[in-house]
Amino acid sequence: MFLYKLTDGNASSSFGTHVANLAGVPTNVVERAEKISQDFALQFQQKLESRRSSSLPLTAQADFAYLCKLAAGELEVDKDLARQQKVLDMIRRAAAAGYVKVA
Repeated sequence: MFLYKLTDGNASSSFGTHVANLAGVPTNVVERAEKISQDFALQFQQKLESRRSSSLPLTAQADFAYLCKLAAGELEVDKDLARQQKVLDMIRRAAAAGYVKVA
């Protein structure tokens, strides 16, 4: 008998191969599945780690996200002239840092 407790969040592991073993799946199949599962978990972890690291400072990421929304028409430039100046300054800084090319 299996008892389960549901909780919020992600599972850190799976008991699928143990269940397969108990269900009589051949050992070589269970071992291969375990190896594939471990490889997948490692690749997934490496992918997550690569996404977490960025050479772009957080402020530049926020500025870039804002500028992308402006370009996509999801936001409009504020009517306030001081705010417009700040947006232009963001674009200049991004261009000077080499993050965007200005034609």
